[in-house]
Amino acid sequence: KISCDYQHQTLSKPEYEEQKRLLKALEWPGPPHDKVLFLKSTDAAHSHFVILQSQSQFKLGDIVEVLVRMHDFEGNPKQYGGDYLQARIHSPLLKAGAVGKVIDHQNGFYSVYFTLLWPGRVTASVTLVHSSEAIQILQRLRQEKPDRVYFKSLFRSGGTTETKMCNVCLPRTMPVCNYTDLKTGEPWFCYKPEKLSCSSRVNHAKGGYLKNLLTSEESMFFQSGINIKAPVLASGPDTVTVHPWKIKDINSLHGSKFTPSGYYYRDQWVSGRSIVWQFEKPSDITECLQGKVVHLFGDSTIRQWYEYLTDFV
Repeated sequence: KISCDYQHQTLSKPEYEEQKRLLKALEWPGPPHDKVLFLKSTDAAHSHFVILQSQSQFKLGDIVEVLVRMHDFEGNPKQYGGDYLQARIHSPLLKAGAVGKVIDHQNGFYSVYFTLLWPGRVTASVTLVHSSEAIQILQRLRQEKPDRVYFKSLFRSGGTTETKMCNVCLPRTMPVCNYTDLKTGEPWFCYKPEKLSCSSRVNHAKGGYLKNLLTSEESMFFQSGINIKAPVLASGPDTVTVHPWKIKDINSLHGSKFTPSGYYYRDQWVSGRSIVWQFEKPSDITECLQGKVVHLFGDSTIRQWYEYLTDFV
């Protein structure tokens, strides 16, 4: 038995409403059946996309619509949605790129909208990251195996050290140390050391991943290049030419629901926000940050930005 204390917490009304909003934001449509045969699952190689009105003359600021049709491994059209698609436009010679907005029509069709943000030849690309059937398996694992990523902590006192497994959920086969945050209620537990106290914990690190959680049939839904990060090819032209004439005010486009927060052009990030400043020299950054305290919140990407910033300055 795995004890997940957070599943039994009593929530206040504001906490309950916040949880409901978060779960609503995480909702993802899945297959109509619990188990779908592999051959009936989404196959990128049988799927395709087409640029609508690809022969039209496009100008800066125009919206290009791409229609994606997904099929299974038997070549049959999919009748439901839920596939995780990523789409982008790019111009390799210009070192330019931007993401598109994907709309799932829940019937095997997807629309992708791109805002054209630079002139020249622009190529559209669509990638199947995960099929809807694979996502269904991942959702089940999230529910049944919340401890599939595990962590460890080092306990030390004098010359005695012990390393123990930690997680938000732990099988209660041994005594545990409870490190749940008293202010936020955020749960966290470690197995109690045999010789040391819970207060002797000195660090925290990732331990690893539980192995062999998928059956051989389920593993077929997670094949790199086949149904993980597999390209969906165009059934016609995948490139349009963007003309620089009749230029719209790019800054005014950022009220559009199809315009990304920024894009790359000549290998430089161009932000859609006019308040963003760009600094070329370390001295400019130092002058800007003088007398300021900087907080960086995020994941490992933010850590990379932190390391880059400190190295550059």
